[in-house]
Amino acid sequence: MHDEFYPHVEYKCWCCGTGSYNLKVCSICQIAKYCDRDCQVKDWVDHKKTCGKKEIFCTEYFKGGSFVEVSQEKLEDEDQEQYFLGLEKCVKNGHNNHSGFIGIQDFTIDHLPEALRRSDVLNYIKAEANMTVRIKVKYTSPQRPDSDACARHRGTRFARTASGLYVLDNPDAVKTAPCTIPNCHRKKDLGPDHLIYQGDLKIFTNKHVIYDEEELVKTTVDFFYNSEDKKGIVQEYAVKLFYLNSKSDKSFIKVTIHDEYMFKKLYQSDVERANMFRHIPQSVINNWCPHAILISHPHGMPKKISIGKIMEISEENVTEETISNAKEASRLQDRWYASFTHDAYLNFMKCLGSKELPVFKLWYDTPSCPGSSGGQVLFGGIELEGVRGPYMSNHNGYDLDSTLNYFKVVKLVRE
Repeated sequence: MHDEFYPHVEYKCWCCGTGSYNLKVCSICQIAKYCDRDCQVKDWVDHKKTCGKKEIFCTEYFKGGSFVEVSQEKLEDEDQEQYFLGLEKCVKNGHNNHSGFIGIQDFTIDHLPEALRRSDVLNYIKAEANMTVRIKVKYTSPQRPDSDACARHRGTRFARTASGLYVLDNPDAVKTAPCTIPNCHRKKDLGPDHLIYQGDLKIFTNKHVIYDEEELVKTTVDFFYNSEDKKGIVQEYAVKLFYLNSKSDKSFIKVTIHDEYMFKKLYQSDVERANMFRHIPQSVINNWCPHAILISHPHGMPKKISIGKIMEISEENVTEETISNAKEASRLQDRWYASFTHDAYLNFMKCLGSKELPVFKLWYDTPSCPGSSGGQVLFGGIELEGVRGPYMSNHNGYDLDSTLNYFKVVKLVRE
């Protein structure tokens, strides 16, 4: 029951409070949720007072949880597109307004909040949008645990779509190697023994998007997917997976590149983005603070922009140990900013990947949908590190009770 509405929801057990994406549901009311029969029996004394007394609605069934916004459907054809945008099919029916998504090619200055209606802000946002990519995972690993968001699709060819953000470091360090991708689509134009270009190109997304190597080899990344006609789109393959060992739910992957010009194109886009940001006056950046702008691929669709506000900021994973680690990370970040050497950057990233760190959790009301997971969020918020935004982070998920999105960013502490 309710499978047609199934999102990747993490509920709390009504008896012991344990969080899981795969709890059992009371067979009478289809609302109360439990780890197992033992928890259900223990809670029956209280639950029987209200069980079955309410008419069951989808909105009741989904109360009390949060879900990660990956879009997942059974893959029948390798080339078929999985997206839809009909409210009658979307799991966020009643929780979202699809009219809040604006195609990147249709986005104009009039869509911006009044305080940000400037051509330099518009150009900067569109330059940031160039860095957002669509991630498509065509398999779900049998190794995902029972408590995992995508566990019910283990071992199946369900196409999972999400979003990500590319970062290109050290653009001159590019090497060539034989392409080892089975059934690579570039064999048609480059030949069976073609080369790939390897460089320090990372795609940042959420941990729940790609679980392990089995999923990685079935993952593609689409750059410049801006329109339904797919004009200008470049598809590449994931080849290496890294997790950041913090509570921020972030991971990154490395991908193949089949054309050397792509590195130059991606680097040029990054340079243009940075230059556009530098020309935005500080007073305008200050006005950005209440706003959160999401760039993503909802339902795996061509790139969309949606706009909302930061509603609340809280902190998580704050202990003496994590604060000490955050101070170390801040020192390494300062060294990187001072030298801009590749070694300094690697030291900073190594610290983020190996240390437990405190995080800020930010709640915001910007429209999002399944497929938005990992999408780039440009936000101002409050001064998090002594400097006003806009910052960049990855969208994490949606809370059904508060009807707010949330994402997490590492808290760096300077002495």
